[in-house]
Amino acid sequence: MGVYSFPILIAVLILFLIAVHTAIPWLIYTYRKYGYFSFWSTFIILTFIFYALSAYFLVILPLPDVRDTCAMQSADTKYFQLIPFYFVYEIFLSGNINWLQPALYINIVRHSAFLPSLFNVFILLPLGVYVKYFFSKTMTLKRMVLIGFSVSLFFEITQITGLYGIYNCPYRLFDVDDLILNTLGAVIGFKIAPLILALFPSKDQPLEKAEKVFRAGTVSAMPKLLAIVIDYYVVAFVWLIFSLIFQIDHGPIEFFSKLLGLFILQFVMPLLTGGKTIGTIVLRFTLVQEEAGYSFRRALLKRWIGLITPWILGNTFLVVTRYAQLDMESDFYVFKVWMQVIVLGLWILIVAVLCIHIIYVLLRPRTRQFYFDKATGIGARFNKDTKYP
Repeated sequence: MGVYSFPILIAVLILFLIAVHTAIPWLIYTYRKYGYFSFWSTFIILTFIFYALSAYFLVILPLPDVRDTCAMQSADTKYFQLIPFYFVYEIFLSGNINWLQPALYINIVRHSAFLPSLFNVFILLPLGVYVKYFFSKTMTLKRMVLIGFSVSLFFEITQITGLYGIYNCPYRLFDVDDLILNTLGAVIGFKIAPLILALFPSKDQPLEKAEKVFRAGTVSAMPKLLAIVIDYYVVAFVWLIFSLIFQIDHGPIEFFSKLLGLFILQFVMPLLTGGKTIGTIVLRFTLVQEEAGYSFRRALLKRWIGLITPWILGNTFLVVTRYAQLDMESDFYVFKVWMQVIVLGLWILIVAVLCIHIIYVLLRPRTRQFYFDKATGIGARFNKDTKYP
């Protein structure tokens, strides 16, 4: 695999892992900030993370096969190159160029020092573009020079320390020309950023759309689902702390404790606060009754029962499977096995139906509602005191 393709492939894999493990926190952040999913903001963040990972891995990879890199090097190995613009000397004074013969100018490009020097310019050029995008109102050229130099110095320190001491000798050269060319690349990117950014949506466009979404007040399906997820994780976290403090490891107690917590969080709390749970507070909206068929209390109770039923079935199966132990010679053993198979099959069917239902609602948020909202007439509106980003 190529010298450049391998670090980029590693960056792709790491980016995928980051995206998977931060998907829910990112969705919560973007819906809280914008009230909708901003594809452009997500694209910018993902590409920036990918660029940062690629730049870093291009600097440190490939790694040596052994930690004792000193044993692999000769006694006169150089670890520093401290002469500024030494690459210019290598290219122009190496004897491969005759200024009286323009045909030989191509040797500049062919020289072994040319492409590494060009690479050192381009590796931080995107950084200047991103910095201009993120800090267009406060960033100055002097600050950009400082940022570019600092990032380049970080790369060089990484190399000269043998990846922070993992290797007992540096396996790459600390080169002052790298500092110069990296910083130059960052400055070039900063200066040409307006030309590049003019081809894409501005940073203010998602914010302008967010203002319209919050003013309209309508909450889409995804924030409702995320609010439920937040409520569950709050209950699960409280139970985790409680079980660790009191050393509790008992399935039925955990089941009924979480059930009580979800009842308090998703029924009692919105009943007392006028439609707010911890999840809805985080995402800045309130549950409201949009149909007059039920009282708000009855509608909330029916909604909670609809929400909790699949969870109860799944956890009942887990508790029964773990604690219902019968000897194989028992007359009831076959009955137990068949009951487990039936409950498991029912649970799989419910999960499949729920997944299809959730996907369908998320793909058509303007025309479809979740079953627990549609059956009870419960809707959601953004809070009137929501401050626009």
